[in-house]
Amino acid sequence: MPDPAPSVVVVGSINVDHIVTAPRFPRPGETVLGTAVTSSVGGKGANQAVAASLAGATVEMVASTGDDANGATARDRLVARGVRTTHVAVVGGEPTGTAWITVAEEDNTIIVVSGANALWPDGPLPTAVRTAAVVLSQLEIPIAVVRAAAQQTQGSFVLNAAPAAALPADLLKHCDVLVVNEHELAVVADVDRVDDADAITLAHAGLRDRGVGAVVTTRGAAGVVVTDTNGVTTILDAVRSDVVDTTGAGDAFAGVLAARLANGEPLVQACRWGVVAGALAVRGIGAQDSYPDLPTLTHAVQETNS
Repeated sequence: MPDPAPSVVVVGSINVDHIVTAPRFPRPGETVLGTAVTSSVGGKGANQAVAASLAGATVEMVASTGDDANGATARDRLVARGVRTTHVAVVGGEPTGTAWITVAEEDNTIIVVSGANALWPDGPLPTAVRTAAVVLSQLEIPIAVVRAAAQQTQGSFVLNAAPAAALPADLLKHCDVLVVNEHELAVVADVDRVDDADAITLAHAGLRDRGVGAVVTTRGAAGVVVTDTNGVTTILDAVRSDVVDTTGAGDAFAGVLAARLANGEPLVQACRWGVVAGALAVRGIGAQDSYPDLPTLTHAVQETNS
């Protein structure tokens, strides 16, 4: 019997994350002694694919890696977490993307070197993009690839517009759900102020006027603002958590959101699951290793709603 068609297809990046923890961030020109260093598989695309898979979705990853050891490790780790990698290309002579992450003061800074993420095979994207219930993408890959994914999607196209960038009008019109943080919202909506719920709601309305279906803005400890396809805005409280490392928390939110949407969940309820996933993700170092599996996530959602 053939494998079932993927319910979520992630078109995005794969990196190897190098994570340094320190007591504080260095000032320019300053050296600070770190306390630990680790490496793990990351990239916004891979993180979101793992989060969606652990949350119960059947997930296919469409991406590019180098023909190096990092690429082989990344592909193996994705498969081990239930993500299909049939359409992960191996680009000869190029390194797999890397991210250099400093964790300090309950926050992080990240520098990404794209490597193979910037190089994609010519030709159309796989047919799985057209048949998936949800296609999820981000901006760590060429915008032309993101645009092609949006145009080929026949289900729901969810774009996590990160890293922040101005988006072309035709791409916005293909976004069924746009997921951003406050900084990304300001850039995409081209507004100066997004520091409270009213300003965020106004920015959402402007994006919907430009063709976006629904807009979700994550605000960390301040919660999430959701404006649905009917223009109704809902504010969701954050879930309290003991913060160790915020790396990948937004990716946990986006991946679980996609999984719940693919499962037929309404947008606001799917966002509630994403909020809980993000809260669980900040309790450990790194991204994917901190993501909850479906039983853990379900239990936490039930506790939160009780």
